[in-house]
Amino acid sequence: MKNLILLGVLCISSFCIAQSPQQFTYQSVIRDASDNLVLNSSIGIRISIRQASASGTIVFQEEHTPTTNSNGLASLEIGSGTLVTGNFSTIDWGSGPYFLETEVDPLGGSSYTINGTSQLLSVPYSLYASKADSVANDQINDADADPTNELQDLSLSGTNLSISNGNSVDLSAIQDGTGSDDQTLSLSGTDLSIESGNTVDLSGLQDGVNDADSDPTNELQAVSFSNDTLYLSDGGQVYLGAYGIDLIDDADNDPNNEIELPATANPGDLLEFDGTSWVAAAPAGSNGPGAVMYIYNGQTCPSGWTTQQVNVAIFGGVAVDACWTDTPCVVMYIYDGQTCPTGWTLQPIGAAVVNGSTLPVDACFKCY
Repeated sequence: MKNLILLGVLCISSFCIAQSPQQFTYQSVIRDASDNLVLNSSIGIRISIRQASASGTIVFQEEHTPTTNSNGLASLEIGSGTLVTGNFSTIDWGSGPYFLETEVDPLGGSSYTINGTSQLLSVPYSLYASKADSVANDQINDADADPTNELQDLSLSGTNLSISNGNSVDLSAIQDGTGSDDQTLSLSGTDLSIESGNTVDLSGLQDGVNDADSDPTNELQAVSFSNDTLYLSDGGQVYLGAYGIDLIDDADNDPNNEIELPATANPGDLLEFDGTSWVAAAPAGSNGPGAVMYIYNGQTCPSGWTTQQVNVAIFGGVAVDACWTDTPCVVMYIYDGQTCPTGWTLQPIGAAVVNGSTLPVDACFKCY
């Protein structure tokens, strides 16, 4: 594909020193291997800028896909393509020479089949004028060689407004030099003051307490109680002993009827008044008569009961024994297999121990 003709033209219209854009125009007529113009077609072009020689280091490279016109002309702006490497805006044009290498794929891809390299002469170096600091310039990066129109800085010190490399203006006639004139309001009690200014007494409108009114005699306070005295947070107290209050939380003010627990008591004991004081006493009935229960001969008595051997048919046709306890209990016989009342304990017997028939019975008992 070396027969493909590549004619490149660099346009200088973009190199106006005062407003130097970071790009320049490139145009090329594209022909194929048969020397035919490539018309109205999208092509691929890779642009490389090499430093020092035609085979020197690539300092910038980008790719373009322009479309040729009806005359086979492709136009593009170097510096605005798809970046491959480098930074166009940071090229030091004063460190040349630089060479422009172009590679073309007539089919619009990136399989570049022809390339050409030429030295960049004076036109691109006009970009360097925006940064040049040669003896022809005034050493200030302001795009001219005039040292009398340089940018300067303003500064303010007190009331003196100064310009760098210039004079000062006294602004004391319009500004006092003390900075911000903002002032701060403050409230102390009923005195409203302004910083560096006067004070206004607001007592006629406000009593100095944040309670949404101007009455200093109705402020909310906290009540506390200690020993026999009632206290108010902002003053005042009342001694309650003078009102016959016995300081015991028992819903009355009689100190002679307080309930006191006896020094000793057993679990389950109750309080009982013996005519003089309250004493511990066992539940009512705990000292009453015990109970007897008959069981089939050879069976086991309930836990806590004592067995009394009888071994005779004293009630029915079977031999029985007796179970007894000194604890007050109630015994009830039920038909064998029935259920005892709630709170009662079942004692299985399974024999006719209470009549002359053959109907077996069980026992239910409840102790107190």
